[in-house]
Amino acid sequence: ERHPAHFVGVAKDGGGEPGYFGILVGNLTVDAWVVIGILGVMFAVAAWVMYAKAVFVGRADKANRAFLQRFRDARDVMQIEAKALKHSSLQRLYEAGLRELTKRDVGKAGSKALSGASIDAVKAAIDADLVRESHELNSKMVLLTIAISGGPFLGLLGTVVGVMITFAAIAAAGDVNVNAIAPGIAAALLATVAGLAVAIPALFGYNYLAARIKNISSDMQIFVDEFVTRVAETYGAR
Repeated sequence: ERHPAHFVGVAKDGGGEPGYFGILVGNLTVDAWVVIGILGVMFAVAAWVMYAKAVFVGRADKANRAFLQRFRDARDVMQIEAKALKHSSLQRLYEAGLRELTKRDVGKAGSKALSGASIDAVKAAIDADLVRESHELNSKMVLLTIAISGGPFLGLLGTVVGVMITFAAIAAAGDVNVNAIAPGIAAALLATVAGLAVAIPALFGYNYLAARIKNISSDMQIFVDEFVTRVAETYGAR
């Protein structure tokens, strides 16, 4: 009777037959190894993107909350100190608006009130930076979508080719024994498993990051409206 260690690829006494996983690996064809190698690279890239984006989004969200508190507590919209919040996208939008207001001498003695057209121009400038911030938030997310959609198809390709090669080898040998068919087909299915192992974590990571990014994008849009409204209220023509 075989010891349970036999079934995980470990021989009972170090010299027995390989276990199930060893049989699968031993029967992999060259094309299956190529597919699994590509899937391994895709998994590494997807894991790196998920980690990097999670850190980036987490820092941005924390810094945005801190800046928003300062913004709402400030009496003068032109006097908000936020230099330390380098990860805040709201701070960068605020600085873009502040540059436009500074060009128009807003807040200086003797300056004219902002007209409706000037306020629209300030908002357009901030909106342009908002688009750039959105692009930065969504950068590299396409790599996750490639892993999600491409991983299973690559795995399926490896499986189909592996099964074809197995049946071709059986036909050439003239042996229809189930014991000759099963290892090759099982090994070919390993490519599909590898494809799903890439796609499933990438799918969960993508959905999590997409939800966080959507929240930050909404916060940026709300902030732009609040900022422009306060500027118009304080410095706009009456």
